[in-house]
Amino acid sequence: MLSRNLEQENSSSNRNAYKVRAFARAIEVIGVLDKPVRNVDEVKKLKGVGVGISNRIGAFLSGQDYSPEAAASSSKARKISDTEKKREKMIIRSLTSVSGIGTMTAKSLVEAGCTSIADLKQPKYSGMLSSPQLIGLRYHEDLGRPVERNHAEQLLTFISENISCKFDLELVDSYRRGAPSFSGVDILLTHPSHVHVPTPPPPSSLVTQIGRTPFRVSYTKLREAQDSLLLRDVVVPLESRGLIVETLSTGSRKWQGVIRLPERTADGAWEERSHRIERIRDQQGLYIRLDLNLAPMKSKGAALLALTGDKEFNIDIRNKAARLGLFLNEFGLWRWTSDTLLRGDADEASNSKGYWSFIEGESEAAVLRELGMSYVEPIKRNFAYLADSNPEVSIAKKRGRPRKNVA
Repeated sequence: MLSRNLEQENSSSNRNAYKVRAFARAIEVIGVLDKPVRNVDEVKKLKGVGVGISNRIGAFLSGQDYSPEAAASSSKARKISDTEKKREKMIIRSLTSVSGIGTMTAKSLVEAGCTSIADLKQPKYSGMLSSPQLIGLRYHEDLGRPVERNHAEQLLTFISENISCKFDLELVDSYRRGAPSFSGVDILLTHPSHVHVPTPPPPSSLVTQIGRTPFRVSYTKLREAQDSLLLRDVVVPLESRGLIVETLSTGSRKWQGVIRLPERTADGAWEERSHRIERIRDQQGLYIRLDLNLAPMKSKGAALLALTGDKEFNIDIRNKAARLGLFLNEFGLWRWTSDTLLRGDADEASNSKGYWSFIEGESEAAVLRELGMSYVEPIKRNFAYLADSNPEVSIAKKRGRPRKNVA
């Protein structure tokens, strides 16, 4: 077929030397193949076979007449399709920047015709959003601004002064890792009376839990919510003081919401509650996403590890625990013993097939020591730091998914 095309081009009154060379080169390259070409994909990657030649071969193999105009039209359609796909990806990326909107929701919105965050405010699109997503949309601009370290410290001071002094509070996540600014504030709370350590589910249920969110909110019964130390003694007082603007999700161990950063008056005192309420009504001031996490005293170290991150560091140490036959979560380091008689030790939980033994969780250093690791300072728990300090990690990072060894 290509030989015939070459002959036709050579005998044409409008002979194109470039086409002649292209046909000759393609004939030469395809001629050395050890088997007949039955699919156009077999020649597309061959050096010397261009798009035009492969289009001719494709038409020939499918029994169709080759038309340069049709090929150009098809190529143009592919380019338009690729452009549309890129545009769709950009829209999805933009929509997922709204707190609470994930990829699936964003795709549904795009399919419905939504093309921007501005479109989300139209009833036909806002009606597709949940209450937390609508809150995320309402404060999208505010929550998109970086939170400075002094803002986080100011917020921590206000909270500590407006709840029981028995609570111990610590800023975690990016703040604890030394970041100059971050997207929200995460706080870990402990209290002497909060001592119950929930045991993990049986090992067969833990396969997907290595990278999950610490203290994630799950369904909380009304009675459990009412009795929750976090809700009763932290969230309610902060609501009464005019700090909390909106609640995104709530559980017995985790609360997530939007707050307005409290301000001080000229004499250094906190602004009056009435003034805060008025400013919230007018949507004035700095709005911040806040996560409050309550951990048992015995789990403080494990909770600090989980909430400080970063994600890659946590995945790494949890994988390390798994290789040692252990399980690490935000409540502690655990060992599973199968087919053993039930014991009465408070640190052990059992079921018909075995039980969990609580190994460590009170301090970060103790947990890491059980994993055969030295203590890692929070500011060094960033993958970038680990990559820079370990040539093998740097190479792995360049090759694809980050792999590191922090032992």
